Amino acid sequence: MHTKQKAAALRLHVTMAAAIIALAACGDRSATPDRTVGPTVDAPAPQLASVPSTAQLALAPAGAPSELLACPAMKAGQSTRMVGPGGGMIVVNGNAVAIPRGAVKTPTRFTLSVPGNGFAEVDVKAEGVDHYVFSRPIVITIDYSSCGVAGTDKPFYGWYIDQSSHNLLENMAAVDDRYNQRLFFATMHLSGYAVAYVRDQVE
Repeated sequence: MHTKQKAAALRLHVTMAAAIIALAACGDRSATPDRTVGPTVDAPAPQLASVPSTAQLALAPAGAPSELLACPAMKAGQSTRMVGPGGGMIVVNGNAVAIPRGAVKTPTRFTLSVPGNGFAEVDVKAEGVDHYVFSRPIVITIDYSSCGVAGTDKPFYGWYIDQSSHNLLENMAAVDDRYNQRLFFATMHLSGYAVAYVRDQVE
């Protein structure tokens, strides 16, 4: 598949999965961490109207000095769910992992954690697997609405990070939903992810 075709396919996937996340996460902003353990569930049908038609995938400019978005008010939480081939979703205080149908071959227990360590950061793990790879891209949402950035129109970007050092390892093509202050991006593997910005573009 050519680069343009890959980008188009990824963009469509992000748009559809972002709609799924928006529907599921809108009612999950309670202060109590969600520690639900549930059965395999089918992902709901996407509602494309939930995603702005102007949503664009974006990468941080190559070589630009970037750093993690500070978010001391982001609440810690954790949720675990068994997800099978039918797909499913895990949500913690507005942060989410949307796993589409066919992304998981056998039922697997996944955990979404929000460290609450001062950054807009999440961690996703599969039980018993150090480096889990999905059969189809999943979409991760990071809710940065508690980070105090309502007054800025500067762009934010998604990054795969080293959770020990918090070094930025790989820029993820993401959709920044400024109205709801959430960042959506697709990935094939599980790890730690965070919201970052380009220093020269933030006042």
